[in-house]
Amino acid sequence: MTTIIIAGAPGSGKTTISNLLKEKLNGVPLIDFGRLREFHLKPDWSDANDNEEQMAFENLLFILQNYEKYGYKYIIVNDLLDARVQSFPAVFSGDFKIFTLTVDDTILRQRVMDPTRDSGFRDTEAASKWNQSIKDREAIKNEYKIDNSQSDPAKTVKLILADLCPTSKNT
Repeated sequence: MTTIIIAGAPGSGKTTISNLLKEKLNGVPLIDFGRLREFHLKPDWSDANDNEEQMAFENLLFILQNYEKYGYKYIIVNDLLDARVQSFPAVFSGDFKIFTLTVDDTILRQRVMDPTRDSGFRDTEAASKWNQSIKDREAIKNEYKIDNSQSDPAKTVKLILADLCPTSKNT
């Protein structure tokens, strides 16, 4: 099984790319990490803390092991904090690829403030800092950084599919 991590700052296109990738890979499981945390957090996330985030991350690792046990070929995970993405090679023993999306700062700010966006996250400064820190750091094991500034998410999905399935056509 290959775990596919779609990472990046808020507004980088993680959700859009993950959903399109799920569709192209014929409905493979997609885990939005924030949804795991919703199981035990108050609706406004006022009780979010390091311990509950750690517990949710440990639950994610268990879930991934279980999908592998039952023979799934791929599973997609998104919405991890960058610190979790960077720790992944040390805590996960299975096969994985990390596709980290970066975006031009002006475009990122526009996306974060877009009122049609599903996320309630609207902190452009935090998103911009997160995005820049990803751009500035070295790639980690099995990580591929992709500039997702262009407006056609299908192009980004095609790049990911070319890496995952190099011998098949990815139309």
